[in-house]
Amino acid sequence: MNILKGKKCNQCSFLMLEPSFACPNCGNDSLVEMEFKGTATIYTYTVVNVGFGHLAAKAPYVLAIVELEEGLKVLTIVEEANLQTVAIGDKVKFKHLDERQEPIFQAA
Repeated sequence: MNILKGKKCNQCSFLMLEPSFACPNCGNDSLVEMEFKGTATIYTYTVVNVGFGHLAAKAPYVLAIVELEEGLKVLTIVEEANLQTVAIGDKVKFKHLDERQEPIFQAA
């Protein structure tokens, strides 16, 4: 089972996925590792019809900002989404980290 991991600042409660030694919000170095539930809602999205670089072969695909249940917004690709009916507010869930260690979600 894939688990979406990140960090939380003990000072300001800022959440992050990126590896970090200090909070980008307040600068405090007291961070704790945490596991996110992996459930999210599409906050905004676009359908990419012509990808570039390592994403060229995936086109067409849904590129979205999803809001995790915990409140963190994450840029991601949503796999298994219907390109004709995808909408803001759709539920998605964490699927895995891709080869570049980026989170990939799927339609829920």
